[in-house]
Amino acid sequence: MRPARVLHVAKVKGIGGCERHLLTLLPSLSATGMAVRLLVLEAGEDERRFVAQAWDAGIDMERAPAGADGDPRAISAVTAAIRRFSPDVVHTHLIHADLWGQLAARRAGVPGVRSLHNVMPAYRRAPAGQVGRMVGRLATRSIAISSFVAAYARRFRLAPADRMRVVPYGVDVDAWAVTDEERAQERQRLDLADEDVVVGMASRLVDGKGHAMALDAMGRASGAVPELRMMIAGEGPLRPSLERGASALTARASFLGQVDDMPRFMGACDLLLFPTLPGLGEGFGLAALEAMAAGVPVVATGVGALPEVVEHGVTGSVVGPSAEAIAVALVRLGGDRDERASMGKAGCERAATTFGIDAMVARTVDVYREATA
Repeated sequence: MRPARVLHVAKVKGIGGCERHLLTLLPSLSATGMAVRLLVLEAGEDERRFVAQAWDAGIDMERAPAGADGDPRAISAVTAAIRRFSPDVVHTHLIHADLWGQLAARRAGVPGVRSLHNVMPAYRRAPAGQVGRMVGRLATRSIAISSFVAAYARRFRLAPADRMRVVPYGVDVDAWAVTDEERAQERQRLDLADEDVVVGMASRLVDGKGHAMALDAMGRASGAVPELRMMIAGEGPLRPSLERGASALTARASFLGQVDDMPRFMGACDLLLFPTLPGLGEGFGLAALEAMAAGVPVVATGVGALPEVVEHGVTGSVVGPSAEAIAVALVRLGGDRDERASMGKAGCERAATTFGIDAMVARTVDVYREATA
């Protein structure tokens, strides 16, 4: 028998891969008849956009201050939420919620499930490594979002191997469908010409995401394919320096800031570039999956879990983490409309079959069954 009530706990600041995953997973679990509630531990930084989107998605939600990293008052908030909701399972996300959520669940006698969404380098040393290993012992089951994350967790003993399961992110392909008319409208809004070949990027402007390398690659590729134009969605501390770097290159690049309507953005693109650097250790690469769902081929570096998502030569190109390798892929795909169309169609099919929401929900529910058995 599957559990009827699940309390999710997450510390939120902004909308990254974990938060977008929750916005998809929680309504989908609720649609199966399960009672699902989310406790948002607010970092006091940028949780407002996530909270607004969660309300819009109909997610049953509570909010509480997260406090500082070592502030144990968050455990009281989780304990109170458990008492009010009486869940069969407590499911936690990211290290702060993992620590306080799994401690509270153990104290309340409720089985705990914890999702590992990344391979942050801090897990390799104290104190984060100690916290990660302790949480892995507290949780009845741990979910890794990719085989890459699962291997990392085994290497650094972040969860007992027999308690860990791999459940990849899922995507609703229908939600990413954009009509020809909507594509034309969005391209007009972005001041794009019909002949422009738009290379999109969608990630925070932070170290490790490869924006500077992407701009370098665009500068190299634009000589061979002058129609290339880059559209960069996202905000972050590197924006001023990246804008200065872009102005020094021959590449045409526009910084759009925070984009709320991502399906329309993806629909306006001809390619998505995902140039993560090796040091970041990409745990999944959700924007790559979202592009595939939108029928957009992906050029990704062969870093972290990206080769698990993007099928090289079928749904895009997986290349080495260098401006030269990326430029070669951009020139080839940028100049071949038919290959882009073929890869886009294959990507949409892969997103629907390999990474569909139904499969993600079914695998998650299976983990809950194991946890409560």
